[in-house]
Amino acid sequence: MGDYEGAIADYTQAININYKDADAYFNRGNARYDAGDDEGAITDYTQAININYKDADAYFNRGNALYNLGNKQAAIENFQQAAEIYRREGNLAGQKKHAK
Repeated sequence: MGDYEGAIADYTQAININYKDADAYFNRGNARYDAGDDEGAITDYTQAININYKDADAYFNRGNALYNLGNKQAAIENFQQAAEIYRREGNLAGQKKHAK
């Protein structure tokens, strides 16, 4: 709905309640990314990955933020990691969606 600051505040509150909530970090990363804060998004996606290293979407989204910051090699590595996780999970839809 465009209220990125409100979303970030809400996800921060959720993280304060449960710092092991990978989804809260992932979603706050999405809000930060949408608000144009690529560095903050990378930090949150990284934390989500640290909690759940099998989160292909977090790798993919982190790749997008890295690409925006000009770190193309790290972006490619994240995209490849996401594709590998999708492949291992048999998630062809996810793999194809992110192969574009």
